[in-house]
Amino acid sequence: MPDIGGMVGGTVGLTVGIIIVSFIFAGVIAFVVIRWSRKYSGKDAASQELLRTGIPAQARIVQITETNMYINEMPVLNLLLEVYPQNGQPPYQAWVQRRVPMYQMMQYQIGASLPVRFNPADPTKIAIAM
Repeated sequence: MPDIGGMVGGTVGLTVGIIIVSFIFAGVIAFVVIRWSRKYSGKDAASQELLRTGIPAQARIVQITETNMYINEMPVLNLLLEVYPQNGQPPYQAWVQRRVPMYQMMQYQIGASLPVRFNPADPTKIAIAM
């Protein structure tokens, strides 16, 4: 006669193992999505530090290109900005990537003005202040 108790215990162990692996996999995926989401939304640590300590300026959108990347159904755009520092430096251009919610798309058009902050040691490091 087969040992039914051993077969049930093995099945339960396998099921529990599959559930644990599934939770670990889901956790890793969630971590990656949150990390990407923060990076391209301007909420990562580097952008937050730049928003606190950077030099304020106005920037005008000169060019917009799509990355064909979407995070939470929001497009990530490459924006070429012409930055106008308020400290008398001449204007310069720099690229920034930004995840743009669909309800804000009208604010991200060529010619639109955006408040930004930049790193005085490396002016190409820019955070959009909105």
